[in-house]
Amino acid sequence: MRLSALLLLSSPLFFLQSCKEQALDVENQDQYTKVFMQSASNGAVPKSLAIKDEWTNIAFGAGYGGFSILSNPVTVNFEIDQEKVDQYNQQNNTNYELPPVESYKISSPSVIIQPGNAGSNNSNLEINPIKLGGTKTYIIPVSISDVQPSLPVNENLRTTFYLVNGVYESNPFTPISIEGWEIHDYSDDDYDGAGGRAKYAIDGTKEMIWLSTYRRVNGWRPPHPHYLTIDMNATHSLHGITLYGRTGANNAYLFPKNVLIQTSNDGNTWTDAGLFSIVASSEDTSATMYFEKSVSCRYYKVTVLSSAGNGDTTSIAELVAF
Repeated sequence: MRLSALLLLSSPLFFLQSCKEQALDVENQDQYTKVFMQSASNGAVPKSLAIKDEWTNIAFGAGYGGFSILSNPVTVNFEIDQEKVDQYNQQNNTNYELPPVESYKISSPSVIIQPGNAGSNNSNLEINPIKLGGTKTYIIPVSISDVQPSLPVNENLRTTFYLVNGVYESNPFTPISIEGWEIHDYSDDDYDGAGGRAKYAIDGTKEMIWLSTYRRVNGWRPPHPHYLTIDMNATHSLHGITLYGRTGANNAYLFPKNVLIQTSNDGNTWTDAGLFSIVASSEDTSATMYFEKSVSCRYYKVTVLSSAGNGDTTSIAELVAF
């Protein structure tokens, strides 16, 4: 009886001990304690921003992982480092650049992970899209520079690479006056009831047009490319070109499809401003082509590499620069 009573009394104690959580014994636990950026886990982060004169915030912060719960606050400091840009380009065979200095900033270079927490408060990468100067894609590496008190950083998650570009929802630029403009050079033109000559591409109307040579001589006519070079007779900051094609359903095949735009300050040496694939209909024969970066120039050259109908000829009713 005494033995039975002893067993009954001791069984709850055995049950409680068997249910007690086992301590996890891991050697060198500190090696698994790391600080990191959560946003760096999925590769480069693309951000397309409407081009407006206002600051846009992209939130980021820091995380903490390890076997030990933080007992003191941890300060994580961030930086934007050109070396990270170079490393990214080398590893990914790209040639990204940092954006213009005045177009981006970090709202606070530090965040804090509070005791008992696994994540910090947020800081913000602030970007003003209009200060990007165009639609070019830039890279901004936001990187953990140091941690106080010192804790190891997960090197694979140290840096978040933001790929940032601007997108025009509407054209914010005022057209440049065509007063004083001249045709500096052109590949070919033709006479037509709607004009046809090169000069009609900059005459201020969409009724009179430039038309590449379409009449055949001995069975031949000039194929693409066809080009016009415009001398604005003054230096302007150029953000893009709006091209108007010849109106009418029967003329849709003439609309430029692939277009190269180049700029120059002397009319001899040319720099590519953009290669564009454009689409238009007989109802809306306009196409606006924004440069990746604004360009200061006196001359611009529009080269039509191919047209909608895949034939030899093309037409432009009007060119508007802005």
